[in-house]
Amino acid sequence: MKKIENLFEITLKEKSGGWFFWFFLLFIPHLNLFSIFFISNLLLASKIKNKKDKSFYYLPFTKKDVFFILYLLLVLLISSTSFFNLLLISRYSLKYILGPLIFSTAIYSIGIIASSLNGDNFAITILFIIFDAILSNLGSPHLGINFNPYILISPIRQESLIGSLLFSLALLFIAFKLYVGGESYVKN
Repeated sequence: MKKIENLFEITLKEKSGGWFFWFFLLFIPHLNLFSIFFISNLLLASKIKNKKDKSFYYLPFTKKDVFFILYLLLVLLISSTSFFNLLLISRYSLKYILGPLIFSTAIYSIGIIASSLNGDNFAITILFIIFDAILSNLGSPHLGINFNPYILISPIRQESLIGSLLFSLALLFIAFKLYVGGESYVKN
């Protein structure tokens, strides 16, 4: 538990003004997805891209610790604000809680995958969103001649919460394997 607290504190103190801004935007309808996009990219993917994640390993954190603790921070931020927004709009639906979590998991994962492969996490996640929007607007989610199965797993459209959740978790697993690799620490 102490490791989790320490990593939360280090991460949030690093750029406290920026975190406050993005956290505040989570409470504003239609801007919360914009905020989720940036928070998901800034937690770990941008640190990997800028080689700043290595500073965590001088502390008693392994790559696994960093990956899962920062993901836990993301889940806590998104779920707490989603729950608060749910109370404000009085629409009690599982989609209002799970939807932002699915989207943030996908963006967190795509950003880490891109950064782990030496790509630009922001550019790749933007391309992913564009690709997802185009692909999920083709065809129909209903069986028939225009059936498009991607609509059922799209992290943005989320026609099927279970399908979208499983797809986002698969992306998270790939990101974990790419980031951690075979080692859970960095050798000096």
